[in-house]
Amino acid sequence: MRNGTVRVTVIVFIYACMFCLMTGRPAQAAYDAQFVRCVIPETLITDEIFPAVICMRNTGDTAWPIADILLHSQYPANNYTWGTYFILQHHGNPVAPGDTFNFTSNFRAPHVPGKFGFAWQCYNNTAHQLFGEIVLAESIYVTQRLETPPPPPAHKDSLLDSSDFEYIGSFKLPALAGYDNTFVASGLALRTMPDGTKRMFLNTGTYTQCLYEVEVPQPVRIADNDGSILNTAPLVKKWTTIAWDSVVAGENITANGGFWWDDSTNILYWTHYNSYYAGSPFPVLAATRLADDGTVTNLKYWYLPQVPLWKSYWRGVTHIPKTFADLYVGGRELALGFGGYFSICQTASNGPAIAAIQKPETSQDTMDLVEILRYNNFITPPEAAVRNGNYFNAGSGSYQPPNPWEGKFAYGSTCAAGVFIDLPDKHGYVTFPRHFTGRIAYDWGGIVQDAHLEDDWYFYDLKELGEAALGNRAMGDVQPSSFVAYNWPAPVGTTDHSVSGACFDEQTRIMYVYVSKSIDRTQYGASPVIHAYYVKADSSAGSEAACSGSSGSEPEILASPNPFNPAVMIFVGASRNIESNIASVTPLRLAIYAPNGRFVTDVTSKLVNGRVLWDASRMPSGIYIVKARAGKRVLTKAITLVK
Repeated sequence: MRNGTVRVTVIVFIYACMFCLMTGRPAQAAYDAQFVRCVIPETLITDEIFPAVICMRNTGDTAWPIADILLHSQYPANNYTWGTYFILQHHGNPVAPGDTFNFTSNFRAPHVPGKFGFAWQCYNNTAHQLFGEIVLAESIYVTQRLETPPPPPAHKDSLLDSSDFEYIGSFKLPALAGYDNTFVASGLALRTMPDGTKRMFLNTGTYTQCLYEVEVPQPVRIADNDGSILNTAPLVKKWTTIAWDSVVAGENITANGGFWWDDSTNILYWTHYNSYYAGSPFPVLAATRLADDGTVTNLKYWYLPQVPLWKSYWRGVTHIPKTFADLYVGGRELALGFGGYFSICQTASNGPAIAAIQKPETSQDTMDLVEILRYNNFITPPEAAVRNGNYFNAGSGSYQPPNPWEGKFAYGSTCAAGVFIDLPDKHGYVTFPRHFTGRIAYDWGGIVQDAHLEDDWYFYDLKELGEAALGNRAMGDVQPSSFVAYNWPAPVGTTDHSVSGACFDEQTRIMYVYVSKSIDRTQYGASPVIHAYYVKADSSAGSEAACSGSSGSEPEILASPNPFNPAVMIFVGASRNIESNIASVTPLRLAIYAPNGRFVTDVTSKLVNGRVLWDASRMPSGIYIVKARAGKRVLTKAITLVK
């Protein structure tokens, strides 16, 4: 039997060599590996991050190419017991036959206590094959962590946090002829028409993009993970590719960042960025007039001034409320941002970033900029915004989260949109970072494998941002007043989302957020989607803008039941009990609108003691906005009709 086996093996080898000669393809190199040693702790606590060294000898007949030979976890294969299933070689020279190599990485202990094996095997990443001896290290004992998570920050009535936002629905965006309707990253700008209706500007297309304008439709709540029920925003106008008609600073300047629309001048302010751009200065902001007759006129582009970490301020543009602008940034009414690490050529900000600018004049070349928020990683100790600790640096990163709930911005954390909100009862700056979770590292050649993502909402206190803008507080010391991980409304299993645009409608108290990509593009009928959130009213806050610091008692709108079908009792007053007659307020006008600003009905004449019963039996299901004018105050509330 043994002689027959040898004869067959020789014949197979000869035929393999002949095949290689005839096809011109060399025989595959023979890889083999021998386990030398493993340096690991004996005991850990749950979720503890620890370093490990696994030494392997190349016992094959060819060198191991860098970035081609990995270690993969075993028993079971490719498991996440230690937070990752692979270790890369990272930088270095090829490992010659007979030489040894130390595979080094950080790992994370499991979430539960117990006894766990530490088994690994070499892997050819090109041929997708395991080879060599299996590392059978001693088991590691993991005991229960005694620390417990800290309580969440206490809610403050006037300071925005996640509890102030009510999801009222979503809508899809239309496709444009000649452009692929994919989840392209786009800015989002709100336009208010003279009749009060609302429109939006967005981009579509992956390689060649086109600006288009839509009406805001009735948002529909995604229920039971079903996105097929969403309304599609009606297309108003297909504009054109918004870009500069000449190369500037070596760049083809296109509108690939955020937008802001000026209703008073019909000017679209737009931003441009290039993650690989390493020079300076850089033309970040541009302005284009979109005339009612369809004429598109490029007006001017402007450079960022020479400020530290200037890439912090080139991802988008948003509007600054007047009170904040006047108090803290010299009346500057626009802001550039939004920070986060998104360039291999220069770190931007280790956290959200924002800077105020004046509307630049066409006679200017450089913007007049006041920094408000950013985090500098090039000082000692480095600055960084906080985040949860559900990650670990697999490479040589010096900072490791001390526990699962306490961490800092790290590789892969980005931020591409944010809005200022300064209502009489609520104030704050909201921005939407996206974090890598689990194993994170910048690997050799830019390889990022096994990426897991988390979307967060970050809330900042406007007063703290104002103090930093005035120079009375270090920018890097300003931390979010609260932050929360958030799963966008979507079917189960969709994990890769990215917020590239957001805007806030002060009149309706609705924030719109553009989700620009998803692994499962079929979830909304292969269309990008906008989610709408209503800022719930709080009668306990003062009547002046939040930045002013004044306080007092104010009326509010109450509705019962909510959701309703077919009628709802609407009450305007200072009482929190809708059945009570006390403290009612007779508004000068009480009307109901659709979320896009379309007028539905005026019920002022039917008010009795601040109350009115609205019968919506002839109306379609959806969200409606109740708007009341009481004295100098304008109150709003979202109500939901469900049939």
